[in-house]
Amino acid sequence: MIATNKGKDNKTARDAFEQFCGYYEHKVMQMAIIMCNKWGKPEGYAINIVQCAFQKVWLYPTFDISKSKIKDTDRAILNWISRILAHELSLFSDKGNCSHPEPEDLPLITSTAVFLQESSKYLNLSEEMFEAAKRKLDDAINGLNEKDRIIYLTYKLYLCFGKTVPRNVLKKLRTQLNMSQEAIRQRHFRLSNIIEG
Repeated sequence: MIATNKGKDNKTARDAFEQFCGYYEHKVMQMAIIMCNKWGKPEGYAINIVQCAFQKVWLYPTFDISKSKIKDTDRAILNWISRILAHELSLFSDKGNCSHPEPEDLPLITSTAVFLQESSKYLNLSEEMFEAAKRKLDDAINGLNEKDRIIYLTYKLYLCFGKTVPRNVLKKLRTQLNMSQEAIRQRHFRLSNIIEG
């Protein structure tokens, strides 16, 4: 679904990619931690290489079950991702970044105004549409504390445009909010369920 719709129906491709990441994230993280241990790297690398691997899956969704010797789809996909993880771990160990490094100046999204300003890089919103979208988003996040607002809006910006949250943004979140990646991920999941149903 990612490969067949990317470029034709970007929303369907993004939705498929988000489902893919959500379904495989836990297993891929476990694989990454094991790889880091085997390579003598700190477990903190695992978060980075998982982000790198999912970024590569989005950029190059090349998995083809017909070319795999493993006929169980889940096992074949995990085998495919494990090769991507190993490649990304090798690059991350040598160069300190993924095969597709991200720009360094990506912001945390601290307000609906910042969210919409960043969104405008992808969308062409009139001033009226901007104000209407801002009111709707303000209503949706009304009552959230500052940490929750930053987590929700930051994830929403990147995920709604079919991207994973960049590593340097995740690092900023962990540093600024003084939270572990797992705590941030769980908070985002809870907030998404509350706000988006």
